Amino acid sequence: MAKNLPEIFEEMRQALLGRRPDHKWGASAGEAASAAVGGLKGLGGDTLTKTAEHFNEISPYIEQAGFEVIEIEVGLGLSPKVVAHLVLNELLEPEEQQALLDEIQTQNKTLTYTVVNSLFKTTEARRKLNFKRFHFTHIELELSILPTVVLKFRRNDYDGDDVSDVLSANEGEADSLLPET
Repeated sequence: MAKNLPEIFEEMRQALLGRRPDHKWGASAGEAASAAVGGLKGLGGDTLTKTAEHFNEISPYIEQAGFEVIEIEVGLGLSPKVVAHLVLNELLEPEEQQALLDEIQTQNKTLTYTVVNSLFKTTEARRKLNFKRFHFTHIELELSILPTVVLKFRRNDYDGDDVSDVLSANEGEADSLLPET
């Protein structure tokens, strides 16, 4: 019987973190690779559909956690991924965060718990990050073999939508640094 995506994620997470106190990181890396390869082999052709279904299951909890999904990207490849762009609408109090995590845990939704907990931790980490000339814009939540949360920052003096706008705007500056021929 093929494993579903949350089961594969959980196996990889356990392999990376170690299942026993005396577990070695080298062994964890090997187990994680085996879990990933084994999981990919077990996934059928409907992986993309299942990935979207998992995101749809997680979405209400993302909203309960105080986030709004403003955009979704889908990456196609060996391992499909869904990247949700999130903005924080409401910062929950620590007690509210814990209550939501407890609710998710009682429903035995491991992937959902991991994602929501990661969002809460990322929000806390974001408070500690200060970059000169950059401001925080949004969070990207990547659901793939190894779910990832990315904090996005943008230059304060940049108001375009595309990175290529910045590159073309700075093209003249770069040319002025080159020696004349």
